[in-house]
Amino acid sequence: MHVVIFAGGTLRPGKAFYSAISCEDMFIAADNGGATALQYSCTPHIVVGDFDSHDELLLEDLGKRGGEIRRAAVEKDETDTELAVQRAIDEGATRITLAGALGGTRFDHTMANILLLAGFEDVPITLVDGPSMCWLICGPGSSAINGQVGDLVSLLPLTDDASGIRTKGLYYALKGEALSVGKPRGVSNVLIEEHAEVFVERGMLLIIYTNMQELSALEHITNP
Repeated sequence: MHVVIFAGGTLRPGKAFYSAISCEDMFIAADNGGATALQYSCTPHIVVGDFDSHDELLLEDLGKRGGEIRRAAVEKDETDTELAVQRAIDEGATRITLAGALGGTRFDHTMANILLLAGFEDVPITLVDGPSMCWLICGPGSSAINGQVGDLVSLLPLTDDASGIRTKGLYYALKGEALSVGKPRGVSNVLIEEHAEVFVERGMLLIIYTNMQELSALEHITNP
């Protein structure tokens, strides 16, 4: 079951986002991610959070639309997004797309949302933001990357070392090497084929894919 979660950060829509919401089985919102969901005509089935930044009228509206409101304590160990991910898993999610988790004014929440990938490694979670998307692979494991020649792919370890890394279809090929935390060697690799693959033997490896056509269009809008 594919669950799309709207987090509370700024959402930049892109092809990956629209593809995700076109094939969802359930929408879940974390706190004021409910407002973002409605902006894209996505009515959350469940809204989770402490609602410290939520308009009560909007909550009432979400309830009238059939959304289940799940209130959490303001003082808690989990972030609202973490609670939403856990609820998605409890509902039977086998795949999760997380939108609105990388932008906004709270960089600490951005980092926390990336680290969530390591905390829920048994369920594939993809974070989408504008031209970029990221996901985690755990060794031993592999992941396909589909895009256009010239698109960017960055590989960053989330454990001390990610080792036995092999790549196919990337300009800077890795042939069983290791990437270490604190040494961003894996940044800005490039697709030389439309279908690439990354394999890691040990550790956790974050894959960040950027669609260069979308990025260029976004930069043109920002800096005409």
